[in-house]
Amino acid sequence: MFDVWFGELAINDMKKNIKEEETSTLDGTVDQHGRPAIRRRTGTWFAGILILVNQGLATLAFFGVGVNLVLFLTRVMGQDNAEAANSVSKWTGTVYIFSLLGAFLSDSYWGRYKTCAIFQAIFVVGLVSLSLSSYIFLVKPAGCGDEQTPCGSHSSTQLGLFYLSIYLIALGNGGYQPNIATFGADQFDEEDSKEGHYKVAFFSYFYLALNLGSLFSNTILGYFEDEGMWALGFWASAGSATLALVLFLLGTPRYRHFTPRGNPLSRFCQVVVAAARKWKVEVPQSGEDLFEVSGKECSNNGGRKILHTYGFKFLDRAAIITSKECTMQAKECHNPWRICPVTQVEEVKCVLRLLPIWLCTILYSVVFTQMASLFVEQGAAMKTTISSFHIPPASMSSFDILSVVTFIFVYRQVRRFR
Repeated sequence: MFDVWFGELAINDMKKNIKEEETSTLDGTVDQHGRPAIRRRTGTWFAGILILVNQGLATLAFFGVGVNLVLFLTRVMGQDNAEAANSVSKWTGTVYIFSLLGAFLSDSYWGRYKTCAIFQAIFVVGLVSLSLSSYIFLVKPAGCGDEQTPCGSHSSTQLGLFYLSIYLIALGNGGYQPNIATFGADQFDEEDSKEGHYKVAFFSYFYLALNLGSLFSNTILGYFEDEGMWALGFWASAGSATLALVLFLLGTPRYRHFTPRGNPLSRFCQVVVAAARKWKVEVPQSGEDLFEVSGKECSNNGGRKILHTYGFKFLDRAAIITSKECTMQAKECHNPWRICPVTQVEEVKCVLRLLPIWLCTILYSVVFTQMASLFVEQGAAMKTTISSFHIPPASMSSFDILSVVTFIFVYRQVRRFR
């Protein structure tokens, strides 16, 4: 009798363990084959740590070029300070423009994983091209490019290859950066209380990895490049980016994905157009009578709904079903340019609520951009020798990095005791 009882308990425990292992995530993510992601087999910190290391290595590679680019332009390419600062500002601006391209392709067509992989490959190609061109003909004669020895002139072909290389780097890093953080956050199911806390922690660790990578490039790589070993610094960046790409691809079987479901710009415009068509319609006091669909058709975010809110009420007109529309054919009733579900309307409201935050970052970005150009040029003009040790000008940015790392640690400790 006891044998039977213990046997039943063992079978029940085994069934329970199998059920837990096969439990899917609740946020609608899928695995690499498009099937619902199994919680224990995908995502969480295994994938998250790979992405954190990937980000640290990729940041090291990017700033290994970007932080000293202004000195490379003055010492190797022969530009004056104003021209070099202007060139770096244009290059940095191009990185941010390509970020828009990467975000658009990720959300609309490729998904975050594919977008990150493709643009990281472009990033590696650009770094290898810059390393080769610097080693073969840009840093000539050998040993030039330090404070004392300027390099010779360069042909139009050599200049063209140089600019092609750095703008391939801008394209690769720009398309990769806006997606890697959100792809890392996708590895944690926010519908699960435990993984939801992990997701919040991930963003702090992500920014920490970013700053540690840039700290290494601003100090160690910056020192070698300041001594005229430009090719060595660029090859180190290329190797770091290659290792980052390999680690990223190794985690492919464990990643969770959100399926891209269309152009977000058209979804935004659909709400605006649908609301404008009904500008004379009275907005209801509650959201109960507004149009919404259920299941996976509810929206474009993996089948999850967003509850109705009372801000920007004029947009609620896009979800009102008028008597005129109810008499139309069924396909007209579901025309997204005439009527939009509440979730889609709320997505537009979320974007509008973020606009003040985005606008506030404009002045900050104008100042922050100078750290890669004027700050480094100022450091090169200063006396940066302590005793017999020479501090590279690019290391001036290290104070910003160290302060960020410190405050991330303080923030995590304060949050833990709240």
